[in-house]
Amino acid sequence: MARDEKTRGVWERVPGSGVWWIIYYDAERKRRREKIGRKSDAIAAYTQRKAAAIAGKKIERPIRERELTFKEFAENALAYSGEHKASGNDDPTKIAILVTEFGDRPASSLTQQELAKFLDSRGRSPATFNRYRATLSMIYREAIRMGWTERNPARLIEAKKENNARIRFLSDDEENRLRNVIKTMTQPEQYLNEFEIALHTGMRKSEQFSLDWKQVDLKERRLNLLKTKNGEMRMIPLNSTAVAAFERQKLISGRSPKVFITGAGKPFGPDALRHWFDDAIDEAEVEDFTWHCLRHTFCSRLIQAGVSLKVAQELMGHKTIAMTARYAHLAPGHLQSAVEMIAGKQPPTTTTKTATSHQ
Repeated sequence: MARDEKTRGVWERVPGSGVWWIIYYDAERKRRREKIGRKSDAIAAYTQRKAAAIAGKKIERPIRERELTFKEFAENALAYSGEHKASGNDDPTKIAILVTEFGDRPASSLTQQELAKFLDSRGRSPATFNRYRATLSMIYREAIRMGWTERNPARLIEAKKENNARIRFLSDDEENRLRNVIKTMTQPEQYLNEFEIALHTGMRKSEQFSLDWKQVDLKERRLNLLKTKNGEMRMIPLNSTAVAAFERQKLISGRSPKVFITGAGKPFGPDALRHWFDDAIDEAEVEDFTWHCLRHTFCSRLIQAGVSLKVAQELMGHKTIAMTARYAHLAPGHLQSAVEMIAGKQPPTTTTKTATSHQ
């Protein structure tokens, strides 16, 4: 962030961009920020706003020559997310998808109904619907804070009820069907590597598809996730299946610093999986299943194998044990084994004192 040394309140949010902003307090002592453009225009606007505030005048905002586009709203929100949200690593992905859909449209022209229709087309689950809704709402909320609009159409869209207790994981039969379908697809080797690594590491999608090779240590058999959803670093040990998948993937990605690349040799975009995974689960007739359910499958299989909840929590990167406890019922005979621990235990013997009579 570059600031003008001579004029306070004038700054270049992205150094080198040539786009300058101003920040000031109006006559009502409300903190305002505005995106202006050229540095000279920003200095002039800042001087004008300060003079109006000192004189106690209400600032009449100039009528813009054009309406701001959704893309401009989105870029502003993305800058906010990067600065203020520790867990905002999914925001760039979702925002890029939204910009692809609405980018050049005037942001003020988008209606609640249009946005809701798009959300319905995106989400296979209420959770996905709600996450995109929250991102849209943030985009408009930040635009309101900038003084660019007065309405947030996303806020009026009703959130869907989520069943957080629901755990959807692959059965053995479903996994076999899905594998057979993937083997018939256009890039079966890479798709199987992506699938295998998700299934044997439990990574979130954003964590997996942002991986650089420098984060993968095949000699020590571990991954080093630098920034996770919780804003903390996490180490993931790799089993032999995951190591083999990474070794195969190394041959595919070649000299790319990224682990996963497209057929054109470029890093994955925000919507990379939809073109094959959704098709694969449809053809395999695996119902009500998303990529995130592979993470559920990883944790479910840990618990079914007898791994403790505490260890599973560490491997999943859950912030609290309560998140992991949702899988506890999958432990084989965990209730039965608990009560068997006291089975056969003899009651303590009691000594009865009998009165003796003295002759």
